[in-house]
Amino acid sequence: MSNFVTLTIASEAFLLLSFTIIFLSARNAKKNVLLVILFIIGGAPLLYLAIDHANSDYLDANIGLGLAFMFTWLYSVIAFIIGIILLVKKKSNNNISKEQ
Repeated sequence: MSNFVTLTIASEAFLLLSFTIIFLSARNAKKNVLLVILFIIGGAPLLYLAIDHANSDYLDANIGLGLAFMFTWLYSVIAFIIGIILLVKKKSNNNISKEQ
């Protein structure tokens, strides 16, 4: 398996982890549909360009693949930070409601 395949799988796994954290902290049917749409928006460019890179034999550097990785990483980090904030907020709200 080549490096970009391993990197693609790791990037998509981190994106999935980020959205799983958000999903666990916000259990609402309308929000879940939005989360699935946002997950597809975040993961689709990288998957498409990784498959395109595997099927095509480019002579030069594949700038689109690099940009897709950067987009997915940035998107994943933002989603991860939002997920952690929501999880901490949910945890503190649960602790406050238990104390009263």
